[in-house]
Amino acid sequence: MINPFKEVNWQPGPAEKRKFAWSLVIGFPVLALVVLLIRRFASGAWHPEPSLWIGGVGGAVGLLLLAVPQIARPFYLLWYGLGCCIGIVVSNVLLTGFYWIVITLFAVVMRWRGRDALRRKFSRNAKSYWLDAERVTDPKRYYSQH
Repeated sequence: MINPFKEVNWQPGPAEKRKFAWSLVIGFPVLALVVLLIRRFASGAWHPEPSLWIGGVGGAVGLLLLAVPQIARPFYLLWYGLGCCIGIVVSNVLLTGFYWIVITLFAVVMRWRGRDALRRKFSRNAKSYWLDAERVTDPKRYYSQH
């Protein structure tokens, strides 16, 4: 499993703190605009209140962290810790979904078509299920497996 906690700098320097603050200053107003437009197209009317709160609070916190970078570390750690936790859950859900949708669908289609790639069918008349392997006469074939 991928460990996103390993890739995070848990001892951020001033440059990382500034970069984090700028991501808040820019990211939250953009997120607020997206929320505003989604609500506009979903309901047909403008509802700016939630968007103003999202953009205003996120942008204000970002500006505060730019002005006083000494207090940015707890916000940085909380943000990246939460992001890593969400990343682990989402990646596991996606991998599980991929398995159940793609692999299981493939197996169902193979069974429906009657294909038994592992030759698991039981026969009471069979003395053995052993299959002899093809004899290799040319030693050069060992370098070209197929």
